[in-house]
Amino acid sequence: MTSSQPPVFFCHGVPGGPDDATLLQTGDLPVTAPNLFDFAEGDPLQHLVSQYDAACAEAEGGQMHVVGFSIGAMAALRLAAARPDAVARVTVISPAAPLPLGDFLPEMAGAPVFKLAMKRPGVLRMLTAVQGGLARFAPGMLINQLFAKCGAQEQALLLDTQFQTALATGMRNSFVDHRQGYLECLSAYVADWSDDLARIQTPVEIWHGDADTWAPLAMSEAIRKLVPAPCALHVVPGGEHYSTLKAVRLG
Repeated sequence: MTSSQPPVFFCHGVPGGPDDATLLQTGDLPVTAPNLFDFAEGDPLQHLVSQYDAACAEAEGGQMHVVGFSIGAMAALRLAAARPDAVARVTVISPAAPLPLGDFLPEMAGAPVFKLAMKRPGVLRMLTAVQGGLARFAPGMLINQLFAKCGAQEQALLLDTQFQTALATGMRNSFVDHRQGYLECLSAYVADWSDDLARIQTPVEIWHGDADTWAPLAMSEAIRKLVPAPCALHVVPGGEHYSTLKAVRLG
């Protein structure tokens, strides 16, 4: 029996990887989760659009439900702007908004990385190489560093085996296997991509936890103001970054 809902095209986090999709609750909906970092060089958006076009060619109706998590929300929203007729709907979870839209960095756990991406990319490249060594030989240490400022919900998630596996695989994907693609996506994020928000014609749903230490809730509020299409913001009380991803039901 064919579902009345379109299949899901999932844009993972940065850092992250396709295994982030295992944390989604999609019911029986089929999910395509490409590796956003699996390209040598060039524009990440162009690479993403090519991946989406290929997935849509196989999808019934030629449209998909595009879902983006964290910085993957940038990918989802820019894709919706680039392919308005091929995106059925958009859902972004714990989205990281364009940095020029507000004074967000003081509230972001990843602020040092974003500052390096903006001002000292060479240093960021060296840091990422160090993270690659940790991802390869001491993934637990790297995960503990990245989650040092998280709250109770994320700490509880860190005890979940499925979550640990998704995180470790995503760290290796970002810092070892596809480091250049990861850096290119970071560079695209810290650039000003806010003009793309004004070109979105597809309905958007936003899910954001009010206790998120990675992306402040103000980021979702800024996105909602700029998207001209119908845009609903759902605030998850007590939700953090990954715990909000785990809480959203798509199917």
